[in-house]
Amino acid sequence: MTHSHHHAHGHTHTDRPGHGPAPEGDTGMAELLDLDATLGASVLAGALDAAAAALGRAPRSIVDLGAGTGTGTLALAARFPGAQVHSLDATATMLERLTDSADAAGLTDRVTTHLVDLDGDWPAELPGPVDLAWAALSLHHVSDPGQVLRQAYGALAPGGVLVVTEMAGAATWSPTDLGSGVNGLGDRFDAALATYGYPVTAEWTTALGEACFAPVERRETSFEASATTTDGARYMALHLAKNRDRIADDLSPEDLAGLDATIAALEAGTSGLRSTSGRIVWVAVRPADDRTTTPTTPTQDGDAR
Repeated sequence: MTHSHHHAHGHTHTDRPGHGPAPEGDTGMAELLDLDATLGASVLAGALDAAAAALGRAPRSIVDLGAGTGTGTLALAARFPGAQVHSLDATATMLERLTDSADAAGLTDRVTTHLVDLDGDWPAELPGPVDLAWAALSLHHVSDPGQVLRQAYGALAPGGVLVVTEMAGAATWSPTDLGSGVNGLGDRFDAALATYGYPVTAEWTTALGEACFAPVERRETSFEASATTTDGARYMALHLAKNRDRIADDLSPEDLAGLDATIAALEAGTSGLRSTSGRIVWVAVRPADDRTTTPTTPTQDGDAR
């Protein structure tokens, strides 16, 4: 998977919130994903509520497109206890972690993993039409998002629902010096990451409409990480540390020293740092009266921005 400053293409969901692709065996990235899900529990709950309301019936079959470590899969299985969940990802170690988590949660009989590339014929992995499709921070990774949206439309039963989530931009920091005493460090950290195309964001409203979904609801939300909690401190420390080397050449020695001090304080439990991360959630419906197999309208609006 490669990323440019303006586009993000790839073949796997490694939903590294704001980070680069996760290689096989990257346990630090897996931890970061799990922490992102823990801290963003309210975002996940809101998306599940919106999906249930839009669907208006209990789903029997669900597909998680780019399941990553499986947080979405487990939440979907818990929220909809009558459904079978098909978890798709192209990273074997992520699916292994998901399988272990499903087993620990007693959900093995309702979760099926599929090692498959979302740029390929992933609908062929499914046993039949699904009622709910879930794409959390994964759509911007694929080479042709419009194609994946059309495939998702075709995989849904009439009246089925697709939920897509993306990041809404860089995190905001309080205090802006990251607690380092180096004025404006947080802003310069975000600006340096932006030159490498992070965080990867995308706008899917038009593309969802062009893929024949109607209606399409878009909502913005956010969650906070606070160093006053163990999870919040660990999340921010991982985020800053994993990106330090990437942007080292773009920061001054003073900024790097300040960043190191911030990470050390987070790891020591002496930081008061907070960050707020935005999310966008789309809830898109395949019209109940559309009995065609796949939509025919192409989309040109799929590139991540």
